[in-house]
Amino acid sequence: MNKNLLYILTIVAALGFTSCDKYLDTTPDNRMELDSEEKVKELLTSAYPEFTYGLFCFAMSDNADDKGPGHQSMINNEQGYFWEEFSDVNQDSPAGYWDKCYSAISHANKALEFIESQKVGGEIPNSYLPYYGEALVIRAYCHFMLVNLWGNPYNPATAASDLGVPYVTEVETVVFKDYKRETVAKVYELIEKDLVEGLQYIDDSAYDVPKYHFNKAAANTFASRFYLYKGEWQKVVDYSTDALGSNASSYLRNLSGKYKNMGLNEQITEYTKSTEPANFMLTSNVTYWFYYFQAVLQYGYTSNVSEQGIKQKLFDNIFNLTGNNEWCQATASFGEGDDFILKWGYFFKRMDVNSDIGWYYAMTPKIVAEEALFNRIEANVMLKKYTEAEQDLDSYFEKRMTNYADENKVTEANITAAYQDDSNADSPLNPWYDFDDKQRTYLNCVIDTRRREFYYNGMRWFDIRRFNLKVVHKVKNGTPVILEANDARKALQIPVSAQQYGLQSNAR
Repeated sequence: MNKNLLYILTIVAALGFTSCDKYLDTTPDNRMELDSEEKVKELLTSAYPEFTYGLFCFAMSDNADDKGPGHQSMINNEQGYFWEEFSDVNQDSPAGYWDKCYSAISHANKALEFIESQKVGGEIPNSYLPYYGEALVIRAYCHFMLVNLWGNPYNPATAASDLGVPYVTEVETVVFKDYKRETVAKVYELIEKDLVEGLQYIDDSAYDVPKYHFNKAAANTFASRFYLYKGEWQKVVDYSTDALGSNASSYLRNLSGKYKNMGLNEQITEYTKSTEPANFMLTSNVTYWFYYFQAVLQYGYTSNVSEQGIKQKLFDNIFNLTGNNEWCQATASFGEGDDFILKWGYFFKRMDVNSDIGWYYAMTPKIVAEEALFNRIEANVMLKKYTEAEQDLDSYFEKRMTNYADENKVTEANITAAYQDDSNADSPLNPWYDFDDKQRTYLNCVIDTRRREFYYNGMRWFDIRRFNLKVVHKVKNGTPVILEANDARKALQIPVSAQQYGLQSNAR
């Protein structure tokens, strides 16, 4: 399997490319003419960011480690690892993701403007309502991702003065327009307005494949994430429960069951199927961030026992795993030091039938059931509902290890033994809100377990930001580099192209 796969990739590895169309450089007239619900529906398929954040967020986080010279280099992987200013503007770069988010927002705004124009007696026709709701949630989501990459983490004490991002709600009628950065507080206010209004109109029956859109489960999970960052714990529980229903376990990815009985290729295929219950929302992205590059890039997953790599620190350190269990996140290898955790694959889209060049695409799970579950667990810890948190953790671990039995059950005793005064990170959890010692111990467990689950997804970076964690990156045969808890580089620098339009840069 590995040999054949490596051969295929060797042919096209140097050929995958894309160019980045700047959102603010797009001629407003070069857009689809809208005249029906079907045209709006079609437009919204392009209202999801075509690029993704996984590679550069992973590289900046404590999930990445230096494998040393002799492994493949990639500029966004390297600059992310050392928290340098990113120079690339294409796929897997911050500037590329910025542009594609605002491009998606542009499409959502175009749909919203047209739907508003179809009002009868001041009311939106019912046939348009699902797309109205989807467009609002897309707009909220894209701005949420932007502000949580280019603004400071939400903190009610500083949000009214912290710089966020422009919140764009109007269709562009000119190529060049002046924008200003709203405060983080204002961006969150506008996100909430769009999100709450849009949620009420989401209708899964409007789509042939709901999981390629903001369906009810995905939108509710996004809402739970939004309120998690705001610290509104009961809303987190409510929205997560709306996403998961009465039987959360039935939605979790069954690695200890169904996947355990599959071969590696079959697992990769299954991971991003719309029929996989765990996948609440899938997006197609131009990206190098799939299993081959996750394996071979220099700054990634390590498993060197003598150097206490990521495998030893994170995956061999599971507090309730015993000798009777096997952890079921499958791993594979492309060669010495190029090991990886098995997740999603890729497809290669040629420029035309006879072309040897084209783009790597990956269908990536952007919102999954496990996120809704972990959001609920974290919120329940903050509400001091420890029994509910333990029950959800049991549901999760049952799908991640074989032979789950009473001896593996999550209890206060085994959480305390493993996580009291130990976040398994480079510094203690330190969010803007307070918690007592028991909450801290439980949160150490929850956030560490969440880190393991979302390895490669890029979500660890957002936890590092909101918990004000320090990150230490080892340098092979060199001195470690450190990102302090309050380091200004945790807010990415505004892209140069956006600064040229007058947007204020972030402090350094």
